[in-house]
Amino acid sequence: MPIDERFTEGLRLFNEGEFFECHDVIEALWLETDSSDPYRDLYKGVIQAAAALYQYQRGILSGALGLHRTSVSYLKKYKPAALGLNVPKLVADLDTCFAYLEKRAGQDKPKIPEGLIPKLEYKLF
Repeated sequence: MPIDERFTEGLRLFNEGEFFECHDVIEALWLETDSSDPYRDLYKGVIQAAAALYQYQRGILSGALGLHRTSVSYLKKYKPAALGLNVPKLVADLDTCFAYLEKRAGQDKPKIPEGLIPKLEYKLF
């Protein structure tokens, strides 16, 4: 099955820290994807991961934490990989990143260290 260019473009944008743009690109794909498509929830999980990081960037920590949880719930069923995306690494990196933020939830605009911001590992076919 060929991978839609919008998905790979969204992954690239995610890794560049362009979370809002990643969300938009993959959401356009998700909206056109039939509910019977086995990868529809994968798209939704990546969309919500990007949205969680975008909400963090905007200073909306409660929204970021909630989106993290729903993102992981969508992604977990795609372990070990789907469409070339290393799903366990993404889930682990998201969990590490957001655990760091949860511990600092009382602080004013906690900052994620650069090394804790998830980067996607994927192979293009």
